[in-house]
Amino acid sequence: MRVLISGAGIAGLSLALRLAQRGLTPILVERSPTVRAGGYMLALVDPGYDAAERMGVIEDLRKVRYAPQRLVYIKPDGTEDFRLEGRALASLAGDRQLSLMRGDIERVLYAKVRDSAEFHFDRSITAIEARSASVAATLNDGTALEADIVVGADGLHSRVRALCFGSEDKFIRFLGARVAAFVLNRDDFPDIGPGETYSMTEVGRGSAIASVGDGRLVAFFVYRAELAHKFDHTDLELRYAFRDARWHVDRLLAGLSKATSVYFDDVAQVVCPRWSSGRVVLLGDAGSAVSLIAGGGASLAMGGAYILAEALADMPGDIAGALANYEKRMRPLVDKGQKTARRNAALFLPNSRFHLALRNAALRLASSSPRVASIAGRLLSRGGDRL
Repeated sequence: MRVLISGAGIAGLSLALRLAQRGLTPILVERSPTVRAGGYMLALVDPGYDAAERMGVIEDLRKVRYAPQRLVYIKPDGTEDFRLEGRALASLAGDRQLSLMRGDIERVLYAKVRDSAEFHFDRSITAIEARSASVAATLNDGTALEADIVVGADGLHSRVRALCFGSEDKFIRFLGARVAAFVLNRDDFPDIGPGETYSMTEVGRGSAIASVGDGRLVAFFVYRAELAHKFDHTDLELRYAFRDARWHVDRLLAGLSKATSVYFDDVAQVVCPRWSSGRVVLLGDAGSAVSLIAGGGASLAMGGAYILAEALADMPGDIAGALANYEKRMRPLVDKGQKTARRNAALFLPNSRFHLALRNAALRLASSSPRVASIAGRLLSRGGDRL
C-alpha cells in the first residue's frame, strides 16, 4: 500500500515511521526545504509516549530531552514571586513525560525513517483527484503522484483539508489568543542557568524564557487577541501586545531580529465532524487540533499516527473500515483534550485579576507540596490516555 502524507511534522513523520515498520510505503510531501527546526517547547505524554515506545524511538527522544530544574514565576516588577523545583516539579510533570522541543522530535523521527520513505521537500499538494481504486495528487511543481490513500498531516492550516473538506473557516475554533516562540542568542542572557525557566503572567498575556538544553534559550509569548490581526508583521503584533510590559520583555523581543525561525500562530482548535472522505483522511492538528492551552497536541498526533498506521496495515483490503476504526479510537481522546483546553483557558491565560490570583495561589501551593503538585499536574494536563 502506498500512503501519500502531506506534512513532515510530528504527525506525518510518526505515521511514515510506523507504516514503514509495518511494510507499507510512505510518501511525504513537505512545503519546507527540510525538516523544520525550532518551534516551541512541549511535553510528550501518553498516548504519544506509548507510541514512541512501540515504535522504538523513546530512547532517542530521551537523549534530546531537556530536564527542567527550576520554574521561576516573576512579578511584573521583575522580582521573584515563587518557584517550582525539586520533588514538587517532578510531581507536577509526572513519570511518563518528556520535555522536548518540537524540532528535536521531528529530527529524531526523520533520522529513523528517511531511508524507508520517499520525500518531496519544498513541495505542496495543489490538487487531489479521487479515482476508482486510488487517489492522485498534483504538486506545485507539476509532479503527479498516485497512492492508495492521502493523509493530511499538514497542521492547523491544512491544505488537504481545504481541498477535500472545505474552507478553513468551517473548522477553526479561535480561542482568543496568539502565541509566538523563537530561539534566542545564548550570549544575550548569560544569567539563565541550565534547566531554568522564568515566566511572567499578567492579565491577558504571558512571557517566558527557558533553557532547553544544548545551550539553547527559547522565548515564548502568548496573549489574548481578536481574530483579525492588528498588524501585518509578527514583530509589530508582539510589541503592541506587550507595549507596557516590564521585566525582560524588551530584551526578549529584541531577539526577534536575530531569530532564524519564528513560530507565530493563533491559539485555536480544529473541529471536524468527520476526519475522512473516501481515500483522504486527516491526522493530528489538521483534523483535531486541541491547542497549546490543553497541551498534548504532539502526543495526540503521535498516538493517532500509530493507531492509523496499525489500522491501515491490519485492514489493507478495507480502507473505509480502517479509517472508521482509527476515528473511533481517537475521537474520544481528542474530545477530552479540546474540553481540557476550554476549561483551562482562564488559568493558562487569565482574563481577570481574580483568575490570575487564583492561578498563582494554586501554583504557589503546589510549589510547597509534591502531593498537591501531582494533583495539579493531573488536572492541568491530558496525559494518562494509554494506547
